[in-house]
Amino acid sequence: MNFDDYRGIWIYIEVKDGQIAPVSLELLGAGRALADKRKTELAGVLIGSGVKALASTLFQYGADVVYVYDDPIFEHYRTEPYMRALLDCCHKHKPEVILYGATPSGKDLASAIATDLPTGLTADTTILDIEEDTGLLLASRPAFGGNIMATILCT
Repeated sequence: MNFDDYRGIWIYIEVKDGQIAPVSLELLGAGRALADKRKTELAGVLIGSGVKALASTLFQYGADVVYVYDDPIFEHYRTEPYMRALLDCCHKHKPEVILYGATPSGKDLASAIATDLPTGLTADTTILDIEEDTGLLLASRPAFGGNIMATILCT
């Protein structure tokens, strides 16, 4: 597999009760810093019912591109339809990194997507950075009961 075609930092935008979840807006800020360091675009992936109008907010929070999947089938989170939409987007546009909020639906969707794509999954990350020499993602998370921080190099 040639990973040279994969570009961009993506944020899965979670919508709750018709509003963008605050964790998604926070991730846009972190994603913007990573995208700038990587010299690539930041994209938001917005999935829901009646969510098209929310896309403008994502641009205000730093997104360069927003992919919108707006359909009544997405009114309530269910793994299968959300996974199919996000996989469709991934296969078409090939992101190098996808960030999800550490919420029940974010964790569920992240693990479902990781089973289909040629990638790993690092959960509960608290610090994200880009390695200067290689441009690879560094994901740090608590380990051993929170006594140390483990940094995972995502290749």
